[in-house]
Amino acid sequence: MIDWIWNSIQSIYVWKFLLTIFLAVNLKNLPLVFHYRIFRPIIQSSFRKKRSHQVSARHQDKDLPLVFLPCITTTYTPLLEADYNLHKSNSTYFTDLDASRSHLLSYLCYRGVAVVDRELAADGKRGIMAAIIGSVTTSFKKEIRIFQQYEVWSRILTWDQKWLYIVTHFVQKGSVKQDDLVTHKLSTGKIFGNCGVAGSGKSRDKSARPVVFATSVSKYVFKKGRLTVAPERLLRASGLLGEGDKTGDLPVQSQDPQPKSTEATMSKNTDDVGDLEIGEVIEKERLRGMKYAKAWAELDTLHEELFRENETSDCVPIIGNFSDIAGYGISYR
Repeated sequence: MIDWIWNSIQSIYVWKFLLTIFLAVNLKNLPLVFHYRIFRPIIQSSFRKKRSHQVSARHQDKDLPLVFLPCITTTYTPLLEADYNLHKSNSTYFTDLDASRSHLLSYLCYRGVAVVDRELAADGKRGIMAAIIGSVTTSFKKEIRIFQQYEVWSRILTWDQKWLYIVTHFVQKGSVKQDDLVTHKLSTGKIFGNCGVAGSGKSRDKSARPVVFATSVSKYVFKKGRLTVAPERLLRASGLLGEGDKTGDLPVQSQDPQPKSTEATMSKNTDDVGDLEIGEVIEKERLRGMKYAKAWAELDTLHEELFRENETSDCVPIIGNFSDIAGYGISYR
């Protein structure tokens, strides 16, 4: 009897140990961890000391617009994210996208969202200021193995009068050298670092190509209640576009992103950029990203293609209607 009790206790300890290991390696998928990953950068930005963004960062004698620099998060593929091939399941990429975009927008735009929210509230506009995801598309190039670490690179691609477009790359960890990216680690809350130092002796093999597992494009719309706020207004309020006239009050229907001086803007050489020219560099980069945004916008017409010819909501021929263990929700019909 004593031996049986002792063996049972040992068995319980073994199961506790195995359960602890299982939970540790799958920490990313435990309840409420997803919410922690999303809201932590937002909360951190709310407690961060107020400071103005620099419009650009210095890198090898060039001024790079801060608004287009990437935000990088490092994560891994736990067991619960693996598919039957023991690779990262395609459906799990979207939780990483949510976390990465939360870091990017919280760091760059939190100040602007707060400023614009106060301005609109003073004008009598009611409602919560929020960034709402419009759509996401993902192109898969290479599998991510189980327990493999990888980096999620998110950066602003472009924007128009309604949408802010964000491009995200899933990159093999260590395949890209990072040259002192702009951070906010100083206790003063100020930006520091020169995003790389010229003449530091670091050599870069230009022939080496980074390993990109997948690429996603997301678009956000900013709302104050039912009012749509132009992304440029938020970016300018965040100090990312420098000084200039506000253009965020233009109507949403004005979707043409091309300014009158597009050809002159696109022909500018960005190798040597002064403070007065950084706005033109930003506009040139925004226009470069618009070609991808325009091509993607054409896919929106697929929302009208639910039915084929001769199909209506009254009768649609189907292969079958199959039950799913995850299909026991609430019908609001």
